[in-house]
Amino acid sequence: MRRANRNNWHKTAWVVAGLALIVIVLGIYARALRPLHQVRTQAINIAEKQAKVTTVSHFYWDRQRESYLTVAGTTKANKPVYVVIRQASGHVSVVDQKAGITAQQAAQKAIDTYAPKKIVSVGLSIRAKKFVWDVGYRAKSGKLGYVTYDFKSGDSVFAVFNL
Repeated sequence: MRRANRNNWHKTAWVVAGLALIVIVLGIYARALRPLHQVRTQAINIAEKQAKVTTVSHFYWDRQRESYLTVAGTTKANKPVYVVIRQASGHVSVVDQKAGITAQQAAQKAIDTYAPKKIVSVGLSIRAKKFVWDVGYRAKSGKLGYVTYDFKSGDSVFAVFNL
């Protein structure tokens, strides 16, 4: 009878240790995501105050050259806009979503042109006073690629592959 109790104690100890390990891993994961959540919250607050965005549909963080935060949403007037914030200076630019291609269209152009294994990132930023979509991808060879599309025309502006 004593032996049965000892086995139950060991099983309980393993279950408790396993649960503790899961809690520790989840805590580390949550702590790692905290900067992203803080930046996203700040960008949404700026978009609500400066562009009168009431509903947020997407958030993009482009860190390719300079860091840009983009909030996609609709204004009080029910107008879909992108609010692009340069992270270093806090400069805010607003552009109508209908004035150019979407993130999905930019990603699809990269897929059609370069046939990547995976799209890694898509973000709206500003280059030479023009709005552009930056698309990062992983090629089938495992190497990284990067292509920039003009927001208004959808034309490829810059591309680097096999990094």
